[in-house]
Amino acid sequence: MGTREIGDDSPPMLQGRGGGERGSVAITVALAMTALLGFAALVVDIGLSWAVRTRAQTAADSAALAGASQLLVAGPVAGIDAVRGYLNDNVDGLADLPIDPDWPINGDDSDGEIVCWTLPDDPPAAGADCPPGSNALQVITPPITVEYAFAPVLGKSSNSIKARAAAGAGPAAPNNCVLCLLEPDAPNGLAAVLGGVDVSGGGIAVNSDNDAALVLSGVGDISADQISVVGGIDDSPGGGQLIPAPDLGAPAVADPLADLPTPDQLANPPTGGNSALNVDTSTTITPGIYPSINVTGGATLTLEEGVYVLTQFAGLTISNGGRVVSTGDGVTIYLACNGYPSPCPGPGARFRVASGGQFLASPPTTGAYAGLSVFADRGNTRTMRLLSGTSLDGALYGARTRLVVSSSGGLQVDSLLVVASLLVSGSGPVDVDYHPSVLLPGVGRPVLIR
Repeated sequence: MGTREIGDDSPPMLQGRGGGERGSVAITVALAMTALLGFAALVVDIGLSWAVRTRAQTAADSAALAGASQLLVAGPVAGIDAVRGYLNDNVDGLADLPIDPDWPINGDDSDGEIVCWTLPDDPPAAGADCPPGSNALQVITPPITVEYAFAPVLGKSSNSIKARAAAGAGPAAPNNCVLCLLEPDAPNGLAAVLGGVDVSGGGIAVNSDNDAALVLSGVGDISADQISVVGGIDDSPGGGQLIPAPDLGAPAVADPLADLPTPDQLANPPTGGNSALNVDTSTTITPGIYPSINVTGGATLTLEEGVYVLTQFAGLTISNGGRVVSTGDGVTIYLACNGYPSPCPGPGARFRVASGGQFLASPPTTGAYAGLSVFADRGNTRTMRLLSGTSLDGALYGARTRLVVSSSGGLQVDSLLVVASLLVSGSGPVDVDYHPSVLLPGVGRPVLIR
């Protein structure tokens, strides 16, 4: 028989079992720690991958916005350069990667790609390049490398991640507008009670949240690429149709020209010292500040290139066969108040075309007001009335101005129309035809579209 140590009362069998259990626990703990460390390594590497993917997507989004912002202002080459420059400056090591220097337009999206197109069409396939007149841009970034911390033990030390983003610029971009009606709460933000409204190259946005924000009671249609209305519609029987069906409850759009400087903020602001003019014989005048200008009796008023600021109620009135034309690079009419350059506190100068009058002046093609024909002070609430058929080659802008078109000749705007509200009470239609290639530097902040 064996001997037992003094003070050890446990049976021999139990003594042996405890020693064995202590060994199995150690093995279990070791195995568990291995699994836990494996999961921890997996989490770390997934986190690294996610961080690089997020960084790549942020870079793609910002690069697409940077490129789209240049498309309408400076053209496709500038748009591509803006994308390339943003990525090189903000993605570490990208500029040093051994990739084709022509990667944006080489037709191979494995090393990144940039394509441009014109909304509302869908983006083209790789290799489409950036044709002139494009207003949307899609970026596929060059591969961005993520270096793993633990995955190398499994044979994978790194991975390449690309990101895709697209942005549109100008009024044709989603949720932007070609006909923008900014009044926030009154009825008749857009009212066609006789003639219709036809918009091409973009959409109609009615910001009023009133139940009768959009009223169609005439025989003419209201048509556009898209129609968005914050409030409701009153589609009274009259024969006219809404094409397409409006998007009700849409978000209000921002003023697309909110960043335009006023004339006193220009590098060479217009100067004063001029008297009110009543033009009944043909004459030529220079830019500056005028109380009012009235053109009548078949006279032709020629405006030399520049900005014309009008400060009194009569503003610019053209009637009885009067004509206004321009020379050189074109003109912009600014409707201010008596306190100019202080902002208007209410009604100010008006723009009125009546009784056979014609406004034939062209907008500037360069400078801060490129593509802008008429600019009402943002506080000017004076109604603009067009009682004779009018055609504008440039944009008409009055953030708080009501525009009334009562002529059988209607209104043709070959650009952008941004006013507080629009009433079409004559039989002639209002046609707004926006061309993406038109130079409007202040128009339409770029927006991400996918």
